Amino acid sequence: MRLSHFLIHLINTSTAWKDEEPYKFTKAIHNYAATNLIPRHLGPEYVIHGAKLYSPWDPARHEITLVISEWFFDRSLNLIKNLDNKDHPFSKVIIMIPPSISNSHDYSMYTSVPVHLQFRDTPDFMDLCSAEVTTEWFMITNSYHQVSRHVDLMWTPGKFVPVVPFTPASYPFCLKFPYCKETVHLAQRWNPEHKQVVQDMDMLYNTQQRNAYCKEWIERNGEHGEDLYAKHQPIRYQLRGDTIVGPKGPTGSDYLAYLGREGKDGMYKMTDRSLYGARAPFVKVYRKEEKLDGMSEDELARRLGMTLLSNTTECSCDRFETETECIESGLGCQWRALFESCHPPE
Repeated sequence: MRLSHFLIHLINTSTAWKDEEPYKFTKAIHNYAATNLIPRHLGPEYVIHGAKLYSPWDPARHEITLVISEWFFDRSLNLIKNLDNKDHPFSKVIIMIPPSISNSHDYSMYTSVPVHLQFRDTPDFMDLCSAEVTTEWFMITNSYHQVSRHVDLMWTPGKFVPVVPFTPASYPFCLKFPYCKETVHLAQRWNPEHKQVVQDMDMLYNTQQRNAYCKEWIERNGEHGEDLYAKHQPIRYQLRGDTIVGPKGPTGSDYLAYLGREGKDGMYKMTDRSLYGARAPFVKVYRKEEKLDGMSEDELARRLGMTLLSNTTECSCDRFETETECIESGLGCQWRALFESCHPPE
């Protein structure tokens, strides 16, 4: 076998430099293949491979409200207290609380963002439709989360269309999971061709379109969602009733399917998170609390009695916001300097 001159040269070079470092690493070139970016993510490189570069949120162009679903009087306080330390786009906050809760917090002590309390008159799963939003856009989360260190909302350059990540409605990513499969089935009532699953907390909702969607959703399914399954799937509902695993109210996927039916889905640039990834705008900090709060009194007593667990939160890498906290967590977390985020070990 005859080796090429280049390969012979490479072998000779590596042999000559075997005890030293023969290559110089440069920061002038960076591989961002299959990555969505905004200018904040770029470093000193001059040559970039594979990046999809979008524009960041422009506060002079868009106002965005944050809606928080709350079930207690103070759990959302953690989010509010940390809000001013985050890089976020929210100019207003609405906290949705039960009518039985007494809340006398002076939120101006904790954040410069105006906070408004709204008492629910519908079930909590209707918060997406019930929130009285006055800004053009809004996002929704709940009190088990806090705002991420950087909420990197992306917009297409020039037209400033919001970029929203989706999960394909395929078997590996969705259809083998009952809740996700049901979410797709419900969305396809609006648009039989719909094949994109959007997490509720990833969607940037347009308030005007939300209002039109929710008006029709309530007409179809009832003010409290009582007809969501009972009216449209009567035989299945009679057989399975409360055992149907799926959404009880409106969802981001439903909203997107509605826009598709109306020919308005072009108001978003959808990006496949299975290919390009996505950065969560909200981080769950009360994982165990959320799990325990969803249990009945009997289930909770059995869980706490059998395992001797206290109602304290579980740790996860994504809640650590500094490199030191991430590396010293004891969980094997890995810090990604480019995006200033902490991830579980790979």
